[in-house]
Amino acid sequence: MASGEIQILSRAIAVLDCFSSTQPQLGVREIARQLDMSASTVGRLLAALHSAGILNQDAATRLYRMGPKVMAWSSIYTRALDVRESARPMLEEMHRLTNETVSLYSLERMERVCVDCIESSEIVRVVLRVGERMPLHAGSSGKILLAYMPPLEIEKVLSGSLEKMTANTITSRKNLLKELETIRARGYATSFGERFNEVIGLAAPIFNATGKVVAALNVAGPKNRFTEAHVGKFAPRIIELANRVSHALGYPGKGPLGP
Repeated sequence: MASGEIQILSRAIAVLDCFSSTQPQLGVREIARQLDMSASTVGRLLAALHSAGILNQDAATRLYRMGPKVMAWSSIYTRALDVRESARPMLEEMHRLTNETVSLYSLERMERVCVDCIESSEIVRVVLRVGERMPLHAGSSGKILLAYMPPLEIEKVLSGSLEKMTANTITSRKNLLKELETIRARGYATSFGERFNEVIGLAAPIFNATGKVVAALNVAGPKNRFTEAHVGKFAPRIIELANRVSHALGYPGKGPLGP
């Protein structure tokens, strides 16, 4: 980004920072005085922000206020925060039960994003980074999010390039669709070295109040310690814990297979 573009962006942010709960509506001159900018510069910035849907303008008073795009951003942030806060005790419980790396993923722009994690205390462990983006077709949490997406969105993901991240990554459209059917039927997803070699993962879906899957609760560890037997042992428990998060978010149903 050029220095001029950075300056424009900084000024636009400064303009938005002028709005507050005590000053929800502002005019050009008021903002210009607060920022010690020319009215013409502020006017251009306000017009651009209005055109982008970030600000609204009252036709009668000509005053500006926050627009629909800000509300949409706020909704995304609040929803992610609510899921994280509600899920944190369940991550802690799953970590206590397994001492493996547990994590929470949300869906964003056809990718999964790690929004919280607790790493194993073992020296050899799965290492994750909050904010890390990963594909949907590889790994247990990605497949959970993919399995419960609307059919058209699933097709959109499958029509794109499916990277073969390990020898076990499912890249066949037919095989992946079959895998998603299995996931929906049993209510949890597994991964046996699909994204990282030698790693086994287990994930369950988290539903919001409308019945949409908004996150995945995941546990993963090295296959010499977190074995297929552990997957069978902890699958009912991770479903139960994910269901608790769903209920905290207002989901009225029972979730997949769980109480």
